[in-house]
Amino acid sequence: MGVHLHLAATSDLNISRLMENPKLIWTLVFADQFNAMRTNPHFPPPRYALEPEPVQLRETLGEYWHGIHYLMCGQVWSGHFPDAFLIDGGSYVGDVDVGYGPARVFESCEVKHITQTVVNKTAAELVRNFDANQMLDEDIYPQIWDGNDGTLALDACLNRFKAMQHFMHHAAKNHLGLTLYLSRTTEA
Repeated sequence: MGVHLHLAATSDLNISRLMENPKLIWTLVFADQFNAMRTNPHFPPPRYALEPEPVQLRETLGEYWHGIHYLMCGQVWSGHFPDAFLIDGGSYVGDVDVGYGPARVFESCEVKHITQTVVNKTAAELVRNFDANQMLDEDIYPQIWDGNDGTLALDACLNRFKAMQHFMHHAAKNHLGLTLYLSRTTEA
């Protein structure tokens, strides 16, 4: 069980609705369950709801989100936008704690800006910031950067980064914004 970062492509209309009614974030966090309930004829329609997304795009960076941030920025808890978007930036969706604080949203214009940076990064650029000892000293989550575990963790970061590049490309191409949030998840 660990702390996982989740990305969900979200229309600007739904971002606006989330900002007006932050409790709607639960319909996004638990989208699979919520959508199953919506198809049940005995389930009353919600008074306020998010619109179905035109393109269903979701990705998780798993426990490697902090490592990916570090590889992108070379910094622990800071950095410059758009490189540091996993840790900072966007707008908080009220004060609804969805696991580890509130979700954050980025509108479609911000996603396009982030995407330009993310899709142009190469694995070689990210690897330049990899320093297992420094990452352990700095407590970069999930703190498994040395020895064989470090090699596996670096590979996992690079694989998750590549999936994030793909996700961001499709979100920007479809003029979608982004919701990201941290949760405690078990993952096989």
